[in-house]
Amino acid sequence: MLTQVSISLPHSPASDSTRLARGRIARLALFALVATAATAADRSGKMNPDFEALAKKSFVKLPAPPEWAPAESAGVWTAEELKAAFARATDTPPAVNHVRSEFLLPGAEWVRRYRTWFSKLERPLRLRFEGEQWDCDNYANCFVTFADLLALRAGENRGTLAVGWATVFYRHPFAGIDAGGAHAVVVVAT
Repeated sequence: MLTQVSISLPHSPASDSTRLARGRIARLALFALVATAATAADRSGKMNPDFEALAKKSFVKLPAPPEWAPAESAGVWTAEELKAAFARATDTPPAVNHVRSEFLLPGAEWVRRYRTWFSKLERPLRLRFEGEQWDCDNYANCFVTFADLLALRAGENRGTLAVGWATVFYRHPFAGIDAGGAHAVVVVAT
């Protein structure tokens, strides 16, 4: 079941078209979250994030996202250059799945602003861990999707951001996960 939700972004001095684009992006992002979570219901029928409760609110207030400016990009990598960088960094380079053939390298400062903004979405969108329903891979996928949406909203057309996620299999116990366990992590090339 998909539900439409109104989202209110903070007002900033911007043109009407920019404000309309922000609203469309926010609705699209929330729609993507709802569509992703629609199949993640537990036996009681509740989902995490609890979009049914969220949809009952007339407005969800989100913090203003960091603006993406093409000048903040450190350059463009091709898919082959990205794969070569992984090959230089490890003896077991991962498979790189991609739709676009070029990746924008965001500046480190933009990534810091984006990470701070994304963490502020957790409360209003009720993004909280719940095993196998809303866990590390869902969180990482959401992080990547929102980053791309911000670049698209700014009219970026040179490529997708070099922001993705990977599954890491642990050889040793780490961060509460046993050896042999797995965790999804966000990967950003700057």
